[in-house]
Amino acid sequence: MADVQARLKIVTPVIVAAALAATVLIVARRPPAGAIALKGGAVVITKAGATLAEVARAINDASVFSYNDAERRAQTSAHIVVDGEGSLTIGGEEHELLEFNTTSCGNASLRIGPKARVDVVNAEIATTHRTVSAGVCTRGYIVICDGTLVARHAKFLYISGNRSEFLRGEARGTLEDVEISLSDGASLRMVDVDGKRLDIRNCSFKTAGKYGVYLFGKTASPVRIENSVMLGPAADVFLSMGKADLTLVDCTFRKEHVMFANATGEVSVKWRVRVLVQKNGRPAAGVAVAAVGNGETVQGTTGGDGAAVLEVTESVISSGGTRAVTPHRFRALDGGKVLAEGAPTPVTGTGAQALLAIGSVD
Repeated sequence: MADVQARLKIVTPVIVAAALAATVLIVARRPPAGAIALKGGAVVITKAGATLAEVARAINDASVFSYNDAERRAQTSAHIVVDGEGSLTIGGEEHELLEFNTTSCGNASLRIGPKARVDVVNAEIATTHRTVSAGVCTRGYIVICDGTLVARHAKFLYISGNRSEFLRGEARGTLEDVEISLSDGASLRMVDVDGKRLDIRNCSFKTAGKYGVYLFGKTASPVRIENSVMLGPAADVFLSMGKADLTLVDCTFRKEHVMFANATGEVSVKWRVRVLVQKNGRPAAGVAVAAVGNGETVQGTTGGDGAAVLEVTESVISSGGTRAVTPHRFRALDGGKVLAEGAPTPVTGTGAQALLAIGSVD
């Protein structure tokens, strides 16, 4: 018995040591949390915080992906797929350029997975061969976002708007001071999106193809676009195949160039009006103001400068026609009492304002 116990004392540490060695081996063989690798003609990024320069170093093949440090310019003939919990930053404090060397329509793309993120800030994405036509599909690259796209002070030029789904599904997007132009098909194409997840303002969507803004399918909540320009030879705004609602605030487009195709949604056209209330010739703070139109009442309160900005609806456009909501009457109120009333100048459009003088109030 003593002999057996002695043997167990020797064997047990050996077993423990072997188990620890196996554990260390397993940990060593686990893949890293994120990586940059070339897979089947695509540069796949699952690493968080990747940059274009870092991608070029990781691929280490200039014929696939190159980066010029002096010019801050990257060129690639591959698809760029940001997936998993990976993220990619293009641009920054210094301007940066990413060029896709496209040889045919859609043979290169930027794709963002559901949990991934791409930031394009102070940057431009384009093609090396800068040609475009209004045809079915030219040599543009594709942009498809299922995750998060944050673009500020950026340009997306020469995309294939026919094949891109710039924002789709549950994608989160911020487009601020962004130009999407010189594309075929549509400039900005959104598919089955949720407007609550999107922030679009101060942008320019001009296409050489057909549509400035193309909203396809349904919207979980209305998409809101502020202070932006949209222009397309076929339609400035196109809603197709579903119930999609769009709100355009202080935007430039042609109302007669809003098109519907098997779509039951609405386009609400809104303008911000600055309402200035004066009491005895001085700005009056804390005054309740309201804009009353055809079936719409919008309320607010003046600030320290005596002004309030009210967002009023000019019209609602649907496949059945256009319903006018303006003109509005603007009122300064004290409870249910109307202290002053007037109309804005001009009635609609950027720069419209209403001046309400309430005089002396006891």
